[in-house]
Amino acid sequence: MKPPIIALITDFGTSDPYVGIMKGILAGISPETIFIDLTHHIPPGNIQRGAFVLWQSSLDLPQGTIFLAVVDPGVGTERKAICLVCDGQRFIGPDNGLFSYLLYGKEYQAWELSNPAYQLSSPGTTFHGRDIFAPAAAYAANGIWGDKFGNAVKSIQCLPEPRLVKKGSSLSGEVISTDKFGNIFTSLGRFQSTDSWDLILSSWINHINCKIKDRTHVEIILKGKTLSLVKTFAMVPEGTCAGLIGSTGLLEIVCNQGSAAKLLSLKRGDEIILRW
Repeated sequence: MKPPIIALITDFGTSDPYVGIMKGILAGISPETIFIDLTHHIPPGNIQRGAFVLWQSSLDLPQGTIFLAVVDPGVGTERKAICLVCDGQRFIGPDNGLFSYLLYGKEYQAWELSNPAYQLSSPGTTFHGRDIFAPAAAYAANGIWGDKFGNAVKSIQCLPEPRLVKKGSSLSGEVISTDKFGNIFTSLGRFQSTDSWDLILSSWINHINCKIKDRTHVEIILKGKTLSLVKTFAMVPEGTCAGLIGSTGLLEIVCNQGSAAKLLSLKRGDEIILRW
């Protein structure tokens, strides 16, 4: 039997000992577990960025993975600590919108982390990553789940839904995230490429589905600029921008050998239109 995987996402950074302390708690309770550091560099308190990275990561990690996600500006307040299961994966963290992007059109079950048997003794109000979330993830790896942690949670907090609207032969979306390379992720997708130059859209947000014939006739409109849609980075002239379908299936705006985010001065929420 393969050992369980716990995948960590936090905004703690790596210059302080907080991540190491959490991993020490995990190892003390579930020493056979495999730990994967997805990132500890979510901008401090940025729940939306954490929600996107959590969704992005969940696409590629195996069934049964336990995601320990701690971006928790409301630590110590009345926001719940929860665990949930969705699409065969398990998630542990604060109920503050961090799980929003995972749940579009999906069924899930959630429970509150309220059983003191699966927490550190006398948990404080400032470090629930250590006191509540890490112990819960470790006990989950050891086989504890569901109502053993606490009562069922009927609904969880969700961020506003990113825009994705189809009108005629166009899709309207928005910028939702940017990575360290300056690649811009949009809400337009998920797209599946075919053997030809066609694209099939099956929305990750709502129920929009469509087929776009011949991507060479697609244009992307943003801030008064028009960009082409290409298949690879190498098809973009160096220092210029274009759109492509990235590894998530979302439309990305990229620059060959540069930062599209800097060149185009786009920010989260800016409108992106794809027209064919």
